[in-house]
Amino acid sequence: MKRKTRMTAPQTSNAGTQPGRGWTFDPYRMIRIADCHSIIEVLRHIQHSGPEWAHRNVRICFPGQSNAWALVYPLQNASAPYFDFMYIHREPPQEVLSALLRTYPQCSIIDWSPGRLACIEAQGADVETLAEIIRDLAEAAWDEHIIFVDASYEEMGKA
Repeated sequence: MKRKTRMTAPQTSNAGTQPGRGWTFDPYRMIRIADCHSIIEVLRHIQHSGPEWAHRNVRICFPGQSNAWALVYPLQNASAPYFDFMYIHREPPQEVLSALLRTYPQCSIIDWSPGRLACIEAQGADVETLAEIIRDLAEAAWDEHIIFVDASYEEMGKA
């Protein structure tokens, strides 16, 4: 029996392979995206590099003090791109990120787990706007002023 691939970040506690605090790069599961050091470079790369990116999840890690991350799901043919991100707060993200959600009314929180992760959908956002949203999210959620990022991807399983 084949299992369907989950469309949200796994909920296991394996800190060596999951994004978040204590997260480390696992070369057996992920492949680094070379020559992409900003959020916009990463998003443009996955949008324009070919059909194989429709089957890859991209993890963007922010090397600041927060050790934060965002997991971007395939952008191909997506009118509403969405991404999971490290969410360390216990309060609902609608409250904590209210200023961000007012700035980007096309965004909505579609799922969240207190102190673990949240998911934002950005209806109609192009890659430039999505990069701005992720950058502004880093400032609002983690107090990070992003200059460089580290990105990798993993192939999604096929059902």
